[in-house]
Amino acid sequence: MTPFRFFLDWEVNCQFAGLLRAREDGLFARAGLAVDLVPPSACPGAGVLELVRQGGLCAGCMEDNLIVRAVLAGGDVRAIGATMQDSPMVLMTAREGGIADLAGLAGRRVAMHADGIHLLRTVLALHAIDASTIAFQVGGWTLDQLIDGSFDAVQGYTTTEPHNLKRLGFATRLVPVRHHRMHPWAQMMFATNSVIRERPEILSAFVTACRDGWIAAMTDLPGTARLVAAHSREHDDPAENRVILQSMVPLIAGDRGLEHAVSMDPGRWCRNLETYARSGIVDRLAAYDQVVCDAFM
Repeated sequence: MTPFRFFLDWEVNCQFAGLLRAREDGLFARAGLAVDLVPPSACPGAGVLELVRQGGLCAGCMEDNLIVRAVLAGGDVRAIGATMQDSPMVLMTAREGGIADLAGLAGRRVAMHADGIHLLRTVLALHAIDASTIAFQVGGWTLDQLIDGSFDAVQGYTTTEPHNLKRLGFATRLVPVRHHRMHPWAQMMFATNSVIRERPEILSAFVTACRDGWIAAMTDLPGTARLVAAHSREHDDPAENRVILQSMVPLIAGDRGLEHAVSMDPGRWCRNLETYARSGIVDRLAAYDQVVCDAFM
């Protein structure tokens, strides 16, 4: 077996159900891989990009725009496959808080993570909404501050935080962050160019097993819900997990169906790259081949 580490950008939960299925169903093992799924808590203080760049035979995942930023900053990495075909990123607000859509953010206090603020500002501009009317906090906030009213809206994933807040008795309204001219993926898998160049057979086997794991996960929701509950402190309720996983089916399948799970579309990548450059998310246009290796699709 070839040891291979995959650095997660969040703790183990339903977002990584396909990888859990690939590991527990023996798909990685049949591909000759001994895969270690490494959550952030295992490497406190280190970012996914840093871990992948220093981790030898490995890969990781993070938002696609962060990969573009890393590449343009001289990071020797490229995207190799998309965990989610659509981003589950939303803004969460109190159900009765009076914010029904992005236009309702004017004059409000909004907390974002570093991986989301650039996307939100871009989407606001595409919708002709003046971001200067919004008071932003980037980093250094908690969900408790949405509950106590310190913020009117905060960044979240439909697969995680809304369910945590529901457990606490806090009812949310979810506001999508999207525009037809920007269509990001979520949890984009990436590896260093040296691993892509020197061990392509390992990455190909890994990506294929991930695809098959996601197909298995999404076609057996009850079994996957129990599996995630057995391995996740965050998503430890099989009944709740099944609801979350059901909501994830369109995120994983995208427009083309489950058989195309983890795939990437060159045209969509190019449109995103143009929007990222035009909006200032990155300081210049990145070339498709500079950012993406689609050899494993």
